[in-house]
Amino acid sequence: MRQSAEAISYQTTASVRAKWRIWARTLRNLFAACVVAVALLGGASVDSVTQMHYSINSKVHLWIWDLIAWEVEAIAQKLSEQFLHSADHLSEAEQAALVQTYLERARRIGELEGKIERLYSEKGGAAREESASIQREIEALRSEQEAIRPTVEVILEGQVATTLRDQGVTLFGRTFPPVWFTFTEPPKKLVVSPRGRILTAYYVMLQPELPADERDRIESAIFEEDNLSAYIANIGGLGAYPSLVIDRAALDWVLSTIAHEWVHNYLTLFPLGLNYNTSAELTIMNETVADIVGEEVGRSALERFYPEVARELAEREAAKESEEKEPSAFDFRKEMRHTREVVDQFLALGRIRDAEEYMEIRRLLFVENGYPIRKLNQAYFAFHGSYGTAPAASSPIGPKMEELRSLTPDVPTFLRVVRGFTSPEDLDRALEEWRASASRQGPSDPAIRVSGLPVVR
Repeated sequence: MRQSAEAISYQTTASVRAKWRIWARTLRNLFAACVVAVALLGGASVDSVTQMHYSINSKVHLWIWDLIAWEVEAIAQKLSEQFLHSADHLSEAEQAALVQTYLERARRIGELEGKIERLYSEKGGAAREESASIQREIEALRSEQEAIRPTVEVILEGQVATTLRDQGVTLFGRTFPPVWFTFTEPPKKLVVSPRGRILTAYYVMLQPELPADERDRIESAIFEEDNLSAYIANIGGLGAYPSLVIDRAALDWVLSTIAHEWVHNYLTLFPLGLNYNTSAELTIMNETVADIVGEEVGRSALERFYPEVARELAEREAAKESEEKEPSAFDFRKEMRHTREVVDQFLALGRIRDAEEYMEIRRLLFVENGYPIRKLNQAYFAFHGSYGTAPAASSPIGPKMEELRSLTPDVPTFLRVVRGFTSPEDLDRALEEWRASASRQGPSDPAIRVSGLPVVR
């Protein structure tokens, strides 16, 4: 009965997915035709931004990821999982063991993908043939994961939801929206930046199956033909609903990422999330809040459901911290932040070629020290700099958000404060209020004044 129901669900969603793809492709073709027609009627009618978008889309249109079709299939899948893949018959210990078994196999896939990245960072296009055989091995391992994947997802969703409830992060007495995610290879993200400054001028999601050699071709074509910096990033998760999370990572990272993407889903109910793409500053604010809360909730879930793993992680972190204090140790965060600062200075002086030559020199340094960065350019910093707590960031928003979290008593209060933000000035005002409150050692009134929306309890 289970196999039959799953087969029906798959056939139905596959049919819907095909229809959505045809519809989306038709719209894209109509849009392209309109742009071409306008261009033929009079070039002055097409501004430079439209020209840039059209030029880039012409290079990637075969690889554009279809979000609508994915949502239709994923929602149908998650609804079926609630009935077909319940983990209620397993004890907490058995659930934890099943999750670890799944992630151990996934870790091998991650190692192989890292090998492909290293090949391209060291050999460039000459790595095509060798990487192809590794890719075939990866696909074989992925097929083995499907037998237990839905049950593992249900287990992890329950663990993160329980942790959120334990911490008081609920809306109207429930964890809302429900924690839904799927272990799916997320799309790749093409980020395009001007060469003269670090800025996300354009981005688009590309299919996860995009081959490594095609990725390099697209980036090179955009640089050579459009005089723009391009970087196609592998992302660890995407705040769609259900959210997408990769499984080729350590358990602590997986839990934190599930929580991180849930925060994005939650924030879309409030001004901060609704204004995600309004400005670069609001994007950074959203990502930084998700980083802070995701890390905190993920760590709590790890300690609650995987205490032995949490202890081992704490020991490794302590050992790593001691190693990094050694004068000879390579400090990635310090070196990357220094790289960003120097690049910003070069670009401010209009020395674009010097900045690009410097970034390539630094990229080779990172590769030599065990960090296989495939490409280091303006678009790389535009992408990674959107996470305020990341070493590639230069915005003051990250440190400010971290300080605000240190002043708020718990995660629910922090979310209640930040979810109503619509500008960096809101962050500054809230920070001043909480600093003043801390100096007076008074009640947590600022959080209530910042947002008149329903309280997170």
